Amino acid sequence: MSINAEARMGGYGSGRRSNRWTTDDCLHINLSNLKQLSKLQRNWMARHEEVWSQRGQTIADLTLVTDVHCLEPSPCLRITGRAFGKAIDCVVYLEEQPLPYGGERWYALCPRTGRRCTALVLPPGQTHFASVKGWNVSYASTREDEVGRAIRAMHKLDKNRPSKYARKSVHERYERRHMKAFETICAWEDRMAHLL
Repeated sequence: MSINAEARMGGYGSGRRSNRWTTDDCLHINLSNLKQLSKLQRNWMARHEEVWSQRGQTIADLTLVTDVHCLEPSPCLRITGRAFGKAIDCVVYLEEQPLPYGGERWYALCPRTGRRCTALVLPPGQTHFASVKGWNVSYASTREDEVGRAIRAMHKLDKNRPSKYARKSVHERYERRHMKAFETICAWEDRMAHLL
């Protein structure tokens, strides 16, 4: 296949952007985060507010109600409010899987595919949450070059810095990842400086 044919088809490096949403465009609800906040546990009903902002403006204000064997016959997550200028009122059913040493892992049943997932997304202009595969959303990192991925990695590492009480191996792994991303960014800056 010639380079021109690949460029017309929108291959890697062609410069042609897909019009699909990315995960960065969407609102996220992660079941692991709900469990860490004690909003998702057996025989419990919890309600809390989630607000998403972008460039100083509120783009979504939602109420999340998790009901696990209290009022509803099946565990579910009810999401109501407004997002991207539209009213949101959806129910996502939940499923638990016991863990071998006690406790449970929670999954959402995607309303679009019926498959289990641990994270739900809401693309702009839509009115109900579903899985990444259910909405056919691409991950933002798939559209980035090596430098973009390194910058994203640096931000993620800075946000998830290990505590001073973490094991030495955790700190060493953190430092290795940080250094690798830093070296990638420095190499790119050097290439740009030579072009000027």
